Amino acid sequence: MPFFEFTMALPTPKIHSIYEGWARYILVESDQGLKLQLPAANFREHVTRNGIHGRFRVEVDANNKILALRKL
Repeated sequence: MPFFEFTMALPTPKIHSIYEGWARYILVESDQGLKLQLPAANFREHVTRNGIHGRFRVEVDANNKILALRKL
């Protein structure tokens, strides 16, 4: 199953729109240099009071549909 890994560092002020559902997508750059537009809703479980920080892996199917987004 294809996957992409990336690092994210969004401080608290920038994640309010994600947590409250206003932002629909987050644009990240994978370690391979590909820009990925991911649904913001997939990140809600990773929101802390300090924002969203860490290494992530997104697994996709053959049609690039997200199967899983995991914090590493």
